Amino acid sequence: MAYDRILSPITINQLEIKNRVVRTAHGTNLGGGDLNDDLISYHAARARGGVGLSILEASGVHYSGPMTLNVWDDSIVQRYQLLMDRVRRYGMRMFSQLNHLGYDLGPTGERPWSASETVSPGSGMLSIAMSKDQIAELVQSFAEAAGRAVEGRLDGVEIHAAHGYLIAQFLSPATNQRTDEYGGTLENRMRFYMEILQACRDEVGPNFVLGTRVGPQNFRGGLNVEDHVEIVNRVLASGLIDYLNVSHGSSANAHKIIGGMHEKPGYELAMAAQITRLTDLPTLVTGRFRTLAEAEGVLETGAADMVGMTRAHIADPDIVYKSMAGREADVRPCIGCNQGCVGGLAMGRMGCTVNPAAGQEDRLDDGIWFEAAEPKSVLVVGGGPAGMEAARVASKRGHNVTLAEASSTLGGMVQIARKAPNHADIGDIVDWQIRTLDQMNVIVLLDTKVDGEMVKNMKPDAIILATGASQSLQGEQKSVPGYRPKGMDQDHVISTSQLLSGHHNQIGKSALVFDDVGGYVAIGAAEYLVEQGTHVTFATSLSSFAPKTELSLATTPALQRLFATGNFELKTRVVLEQVGTDHVTLGSVHSEQTEDVPAQTVVMVTAGRPNDQLLAELEDFEGTVKVVGDAMHEDFLPAAIAQGNLAGRTI
Repeated sequence: MAYDRILSPITINQLEIKNRVVRTAHGTNLGGGDLNDDLISYHAARARGGVGLSILEASGVHYSGPMTLNVWDDSIVQRYQLLMDRVRRYGMRMFSQLNHLGYDLGPTGERPWSASETVSPGSGMLSIAMSKDQIAELVQSFAEAAGRAVEGRLDGVEIHAAHGYLIAQFLSPATNQRTDEYGGTLENRMRFYMEILQACRDEVGPNFVLGTRVGPQNFRGGLNVEDHVEIVNRVLASGLIDYLNVSHGSSANAHKIIGGMHEKPGYELAMAAQITRLTDLPTLVTGRFRTLAEAEGVLETGAADMVGMTRAHIADPDIVYKSMAGREADVRPCIGCNQGCVGGLAMGRMGCTVNPAAGQEDRLDDGIWFEAAEPKSVLVVGGGPAGMEAARVASKRGHNVTLAEASSTLGGMVQIARKAPNHADIGDIVDWQIRTLDQMNVIVLLDTKVDGEMVKNMKPDAIILATGASQSLQGEQKSVPGYRPKGMDQDHVISTSQLLSGHHNQIGKSALVFDDVGGYVAIGAAEYLVEQGTHVTFATSLSSFAPKTELSLATTPALQRLFATGNFELKTRVVLEQVGTDHVTLGSVHSEQTEDVPAQTVVMVTAGRPNDQLLAELEDFEGTVKVVGDAMHEDFLPAAIAQGNLAGRTI
């Protein structure tokens, strides 16, 4: 396919960018606030892969607003220069995004700063209303940070006025109740923003790129599209900026900033186009674009001049060059799960579900293979994502790999999970793994159940067990250890695998999904059932709905979809006491109260049991044995793929 538009150069101010593929600013915390070697190598890998423009993660300009990258003192200049030495050789341009989180985060032990006293949606802390001296101090801090970008040889600066952070807190009448010249009318509420833009322009001069990121919040009381049309028109009239970056959402609805796999590519475009059409300046949009073909389509519509492909490049740094070479099928796909990137950041450091090397390029990049000192015969048992990753990496290192899978298809439980509504893209990664193995010297044996006798006959030097786990229907529950509800042996008590694979088609008008795990599996089951017109009672022993999906921003949109059907009911902190023929009895974790709930089908989501029978048969095996994925410990997909990668590297 020709990519005439997305691969064409573009000029911003006087700066030429070689193509229109952009990586927008995104928190990584790879450096814990510093621009360390890991963060530099992370960006350098994407420069090598052909990206035109990358924008560094939102950077804190003042101690009162610490971020995952802080640029409030001159020590950042040398690190900028080291970064530019690494990326300049590949022709990628680099901008710095300058920001202050406002009420979302303050210094340790101190109340955060904001336009007015406001309760933070994130921390719940009450912010302080900034004084005029503090406002002036921050305006100067933004300008000084912009100057450091110039001194560090970066190519541009972007002022972050979106996502509900400090500038947006001044812009919004919901969070700005000031009565001085920084509050009240729109002109007054924009004053802080305009002073920052003017100070930054004065600092960097007329020929250095200065842009801004804006974005409607679209929640109750937040700044909507109409508000932003007026705000952006005033910014454009000032003549201070060189390009416009349009986003969506805020900390109050973060799932709109970083849409999960339930969102289609371009989900922000309808809103963004109402703003980008206001100007002839270069414009940038984002919205879960994963391929150059999708990005090309955006430019064809005229909705924007550049396209953000941020998570796509976390998954595969080489999208541009692979696509230019006609190797689109080789691009490792972002599946939009948000578990490794967003979820990883929330736990301390960004990663990637499908790419264990993300953020660890100096150690784990696919271009760094430590060839096996002595090629071995390696038997991988289990063809799920962990097993396929182990086979791929071990083969890359020169081992002779045989992959044995008991079923007729590769992909493991992901092939079942992809059948859940709004979850199909999770299967893209196993499709990629299957294509990759087809191109490699890996022997794949389907419909092959490995036992101890087969191992003796094959005589491998090493075995990687990736045999997964089986879903249990015994009714174990965290809140009542050892208890087994009565009636679990009935035919209408099923697993999510049985439900999604169609092995149980007598669902009925009512169903119970009992969740004792808290991940996405139960969500998928509930959505599948309500799509059949079944009334679903979602009961969980946990204190909230699917809490393990909160960090990946999947919880709120799932609840919105489920409640919108009118066929969904949620009960938390309950115990499954008994299963009847057409109902269940639920108890309370906190009391002796019970209630009967209609349920012609009961779907159990409880801790799986590792399929480790083969391990017991290998006691006399003298070679190396490694256990990965759910066969070791039932966990999220990022852990399974990472364990497979590590096993393949260390055989």
